[in-house]
Amino acid sequence: MTRAYIAVGSNVGDRLANLSAATRALCEAEGLDVLAVSHVYESEPWGVTDQPAFANAVLRISFAGAARVLLELCQKVEADMGRLDGPRYGPRVIDLDILMFGDEEWVSPDLEIPHPRMLERDFVVTPLLEVAPDATMPDGTSVTRDGAREGRVTGVLGLLSGFEDLTIAQDAIGRPLTAEGVAGDWVPVGPGRCETGMPNSNTDFALLFYEAALRQAGVPCVFSPHRPNEGASDPYGLPVVVRLMVPAARFSEASEIIDALSATEE
Repeated sequence: MTRAYIAVGSNVGDRLANLSAATRALCEAEGLDVLAVSHVYESEPWGVTDQPAFANAVLRISFAGAARVLLELCQKVEADMGRLDGPRYGPRVIDLDILMFGDEEWVSPDLEIPHPRMLERDFVVTPLLEVAPDATMPDGTSVTRDGAREGRVTGVLGLLSGFEDLTIAQDAIGRPLTAEGVAGDWVPVGPGRCETGMPNSNTDFALLFYEAALRQAGVPCVFSPHRPNEGASDPYGLPVVVRLMVPAARFSEASEIIDALSATEE
């Protein structure tokens, strides 16, 4: 059995349902076991920017077969779900990419392992580090978000339906809960913002400013349940608290950065 990682993405139709359907189809394949599933993240479109935002997740799997067999399986799932040929990096109902396959390194016309430019893409690295916080490339290089400048993650969409037991639990409004000893815990840092129909521009600006500073320092961060002034309000008119989230392991570092910035503003 080979440990591998598959990125799943969609920006056409019901994105979360598409991710769940693709993951279920993979689970039905002989010799494939899904070991862990990241939260679903929303990200800015990459390559072709004039298209809807993507929903992305990463699966950690074990597979009793060759990488090429896994590629054929992924392509079959895509075809069965109605993926059509279109512009490169364009809209798609489902996209399945093999990121890494054990410690293999090779290139062919239809498959390159590890996936080229994966470390440049925030929508790949962020969920990958959730299911494999100590992930390394086949050459021993640690996977980090230092070079992830494309396809920026803009929020956490929630759990992948049907695979909740393989994903870290969340609270009622979609914020990842902390659980000591569980890889990929996310915790809030900095001020929250209550949305009551009239945005608090000062707090919104602060949150966005802190996000930029954390990213520049290489600290992973996302907004939950959505970015300031984006996303739907509570249907009953209740306040919605927007949080800036960081991995629990980086909380102290993130807090020091924010505290230093706050001190300069006073």
